[in-house]
Amino acid sequence: MNPTSTPFKLLGGAAIIGAGLFAAATAQHPTQPMVWMVAYLVLVVGVVQCALGAGQALLSATAPSAATVWGQWVLLNVGHAGVIAGTLSGSFGLLVAGTVLYDAAVAWLGLAVRGGQPGIRLIGYWILILAMLASSLAGLALSALGK
Repeated sequence: MNPTSTPFKLLGGAAIIGAGLFAAATAQHPTQPMVWMVAYLVLVVGVVQCALGAGQALLSATAPSAATVWGQWVLLNVGHAGVIAGTLSGSFGLLVAGTVLYDAAVAWLGLAVRGGQPGIRLIGYWILILAMLASSLAGLALSALGK
């Protein structure tokens, strides 16, 4: 495993497994917020985080420093925690704060691949970056409209 992607892949994998265990434990009495949380953990904290970390490791022109990787990882996952806590508690302010941190981390990961080798993988990575930024803003808008 590439050390640049390791923290992203480890937490991403743990999120997928944890979400599956949580889903199994609550399957008899699911609620809409819990179903949302499981989906968020699997797709965004899990799959997307793994893809962002792997993409940066693969596509960066130069390997990012350990401080950069850990800074991105902390920002991303504190953002995830804020989004989850804000959504489940109904705190729009916490949701906004989490989204801002998450978006900053995603943008930072996108900027880290500037100067990388052009090609379909780099285009795909940028599409993922833009899709995640757009979806986070759409989620905020839906949450604001739901209030």
